[in-house]
This record gives sequence, structure tokens and C-alpha cells, in this order.
Amino acid sequence: MSIDGFPWQTFLLGDINILTSPHAQLNDTCINGCATLLYSAFLPNAASCAILSTHDLPRIRFNAEDDTLWRNLSWTRFWEKSIRILPIHRSLPVGHWVLCTIDFHSQQLFLFDSLAEQKPWRNDVKDITQLICRLSSLATQRLGTTHRDHGDWTAHPVLLEPRQTNGYDCGVWVLAQMAAVLRGYEVTGIEECNISRFRHYLCVLILRIAALG
Repeated sequence: MSIDGFPWQTFLLGDINILTSPHAQLNDTCINGCATLLYSAFLPNAASCAILSTHDLPRIRFNAEDDTLWRNLSWTRFWEKSIRILPIHRSLPVGHWVLCTIDFHSQQLFLFDSLAEQKPWRNDVKDITQLICRLSSLATQRLGTTHRDHGDWTAHPVLLEPRQTNGYDCGVWVLAQMAAVLRGYEVTGIEECNISRFRHYLCVLILRIAALG
């Protein structure tokens, strides 16, 4: 399905089964596809945000060419957005999803980890700042925009205490935090006892769009 300017999103039966399973960790398709649906659900407030893909930071880490970055990111019109939302997957020591909110007005990175770990962010922040610089340079080269990455960026954890106690809900937590940011909040108010309800809400969004299609 294609909606609100996002590329075509396809949820296979296996992806839907992951979302409906109470103990399954979300995959890239679930994160990226549900991000699209959340953006549409919270318009017009969400219009100030650009949602980046789970694949964008790996492209920076593996030195993707400018043409590749531009082809995969220009549709977001990121140069017009004051907020960029970046889901990140950490493969080591175990698979874990986290989220970075990039605020250009305040030059701040807001780091969300449902386990409230801070040390693993060190390498991520280095790559995120490189992503910011690469995208600003691309927008200047392709569109003549003014560089927006000047000045010193600061990084701040959103959570100081963990919200998650299991090993599988991190992707759902990332989408819950994403929903909060799209609505203009700094942090999700969902508690762990209600995270399964949010997982169900994501399934409802998918089925609703599928029915309309």
C-alpha cells in the first residue's frame, strides 16, 4: 500500500503474524510499515516530522554513495522537516530496537531505549551525526538549501529507568515512542502492562488500510 507520500508498503502474512504474536520481536518490515501508518494516523501534526528507514543508518555505516542515499531519502523531503525520526537496530549482543529523534531547532538528539541503556549509544551517536552531515550536504548539492547541521549537537537519553522487562517488545516500544513524537510529545506514556494493547492497535491500523485497499 502507498499512503501520504510514502513508498509502497507490503505486509506479508508472516509480518502480520509477527505483529499478532504477543512474544515476537518485530522485523524491519513491521517497523517501517507501521511507521508509515502512524504518520498518516497523526497528520497534520506529524507533518513536521520526517520518518527515516531502519536501513538508513546502515547505509551510512557502509559508506553508501550519494545517489543511493538520495534515491532512498529524497521522498521524505527531510530538508523541510524540523524533526527526523530514526529507528535503529542493534544486532549485538542480541537483537534490539532503539529510536533517535533528531531535533534541528534545538540541535539535540533524543535517545530512546526501552531498556534505558546508555553506553551502546556512543557508536550510534557518531554515526547519526555523520548521517545528519551527509543529508545536509546532499540537500545543499541537489537543491541549493542552506546547511542545517551547523553548531554542536548534544545527545540526551529519554529514559533513565527501563520500561521493558522482557526480550521481545523493543520494536513495539520504538513504535510507541514514535507515535508520541509524531503527536508532539517527548516520551510515550505507555506502561509495560499496556504495551500489548499498542501492539493490537498496530494490527488494527494494518487491517483497516487493507480493508480500504
